Amino acid sequence: MVFELAEMATELIPGITRLRTHLEQVERQTRGTQGHEAMATALRTSQQEMISVLRISDYGTKGLTGSESMHDPTSPLSALTRGAGISADDGSRGGSFGIGSAVGPMASNMSTVLYTSLPIDEKETVLAGYSCLASHRDANDVWRGGDGFYTDLTDEKDFRYLRNPEALGPFPMRTEPGTDVFILGYRKSGADPDLQHIKVAFMRNFLMAIDRGGLIVKGITPTHTWELDQVSLEKHVVEDAEAQAFYRAIRDPEPIRHTSKRLGKLALYINIDDDSLEKTLHTITVRKPLMRIDVFRHTSIPVKYAAVLECSDDHGNKLLRTLEPPQHHKWDPGRAAYGESLLRELKNFVRDGLKSRVKQQIGDQVVIKGLARYLPTELFEEKSGTLRSAGTPEDGPGTDQESSTVQGSDGELTQVATRERPTVRVGVRTSAGAEGTSPTDKGKDQGGEGTRNKKGGTLPGDGEQGKGAGRITAGEVRFRSWSDATTGDLCLAITPLEDVSGDLELVPLGPGGSMEDDYMLPISEGVLTVGGASEPLKHQGNVLSQLQLKAGITSHVRLKLSSNHRYRLGVK
Repeated sequence: MVFELAEMATELIPGITRLRTHLEQVERQTRGTQGHEAMATALRTSQQEMISVLRISDYGTKGLTGSESMHDPTSPLSALTRGAGISADDGSRGGSFGIGSAVGPMASNMSTVLYTSLPIDEKETVLAGYSCLASHRDANDVWRGGDGFYTDLTDEKDFRYLRNPEALGPFPMRTEPGTDVFILGYRKSGADPDLQHIKVAFMRNFLMAIDRGGLIVKGITPTHTWELDQVSLEKHVVEDAEAQAFYRAIRDPEPIRHTSKRLGKLALYINIDDDSLEKTLHTITVRKPLMRIDVFRHTSIPVKYAAVLECSDDHGNKLLRTLEPPQHHKWDPGRAAYGESLLRELKNFVRDGLKSRVKQQIGDQVVIKGLARYLPTELFEEKSGTLRSAGTPEDGPGTDQESSTVQGSDGELTQVATRERPTVRVGVRTSAGAEGTSPTDKGKDQGGEGTRNKKGGTLPGDGEQGKGAGRITAGEVRFRSWSDATTGDLCLAITPLEDVSGDLELVPLGPGGSMEDDYMLPISEGVLTVGGASEPLKHQGNVLSQLQLKAGITSHVRLKLSSNHRYRLGVK
């Protein structure tokens, strides 16, 4: 698909003189009514010398086949240019004409669209036009409906569209099968001059179709051009956090698969990322056209994730399509007798798959029954060495008053007595001596001298750059580790605060979190996974070598150990 935005002279619009006449009558006769402002905007737009036009073109398609005659109302040509709610009985299709065809006039400040189409078995290009106005009386006092069509009036008993029209303004003629939609006076031309909103919408809703090579989308404007395809998609998804999260999901190297008796083959692609995701994005669903349809939400999953459920089996695709309303934005169980059980099966598969992946990556979840009975409704977290209430703005003042309520297991709030407590400063005092016993002069912060007695020594010294890579330090990355309960592998999630490269040294943590520098981890091999792409990891002892980490992007490391033990790790 190609989206092309350009300026076009209004005088080049077919039928513009008659359209302006009708718009003047509509504007005058709708004054004082609810839809008047839209009609006034349409009239003003038609009177401008130049307007913005968005052409939407498809390629590699059949074009609009069939006749435009009113005796053939379900043909693709009639359905798109004049249809409302018409749909072919074909479960393999992604959408249907009628509801979608209404979007064009809504996006037009002239409430008008034009169509050109070259059918695959024809040599003539057809031109049609549609205006969505308001009922009114024309100059001859004849009552006219709100729908207007650009057609040959020599036969007023039927529709006959113009064939082989001239090129429309700056847009070249179509030379291969397919269809063009021209939105006259595109409403978003000022707010989205580079068509970036359209690009993000395609990445969010047709992500898997683009990644599988089934769809290529281009944007062309006077100042900018972009293209989404199987190769460039990875580069563009970084522009939108949601698209990037689901892109990482569909790159899942080991999706959870299942074969359903009713729906056929199912696949669940999961991206668990507590470090990078601001919130859980839940599970989006697709069927055979690989277009986003519904969202499944499972609030019992204790981590942030983005997942994609795919049902591309022919039979399952046809069943699921029957559950979709004309907008194709959800699966409605009430649209078929089997809807409830069908969706229940899908949601159970997703929930179980998510839980198994969480257990594999994070480990078993420990539930302490009755714990909520003893916790206050306001939780506290440590930030920058101070304690603050979770309900207090980060930069706002704290409080020394206890929470006045506690929450029991039944969810009810119980009032408790409160009491004032004095504010107490807490500090840590450590002896400055090497062993904690030798006396030492006070430093400047304790009233001592703020200057050194002597400068550095005078011994000559020289050095040269070493051959090793730089060391990534703990302050440069967010780090989380866990053991895979199934395989015993050691798993790490590493998210840098900015782009970093070099070696990362792991340190086993002993009791109390103390580092055990002299302990060598029994690492036999390692794999680094970023965005679904995996590669072997170099390592020597406890050091992971030559890592290339991108800011804000979580890299997953899986380490196989020669001994079956679990370790707590830190970064040195």
